[in-house]
Amino acid sequence: MRELHVDVRYDDDRTTLRVRGELDIASMPGLEHSAAQAEAEHPSRRVTVDLTELDFIDSCGLNALTRMHRRLLRGGRSLTVIVPQGRIDKVFQYSGLKQCMDIQVSATAPDRPSLCGHDHGDSQIPRPAAPADDGSDDGGPPAA
Repeated sequence: MRELHVDVRYDDDRTTLRVRGELDIASMPGLEHSAAQAEAEHPSRRVTVDLTELDFIDSCGLNALTRMHRRLLRGGRSLTVIVPQGRIDKVFQYSGLKQCMDIQVSATAPDRPSLCGHDHGDSQIPRPAAPADDGSDDGGPPAA
């Protein structure tokens, strides 16, 4: 497990949080603390969370970003999340967050190792094989 690292940069009216490592239930408070501290030190109109060096994100990480998005919107500010092309991007796509948040895909970011720690390229999760058609219509076991 890689711990979470958050680097903060301020540019004019934008704050950028560059997040590296794993964003999960254990590390989520670290992101929330860094975001709150950055907001207090430099309240920017636009906030960018750069996840291009993120290895893993779970539903707790997604929830932290959703809460940040809502808080910024209530204050008349915006959030942009930059994700690496590949598995992390797919998490945002499958969660539906790409339809309600400004999610930008970085084509230049290297894809991260798979969730189990082995690099298998952009392999798909294996799906169970469909049952073989044995010609029976009753749905029961095939006749012997």
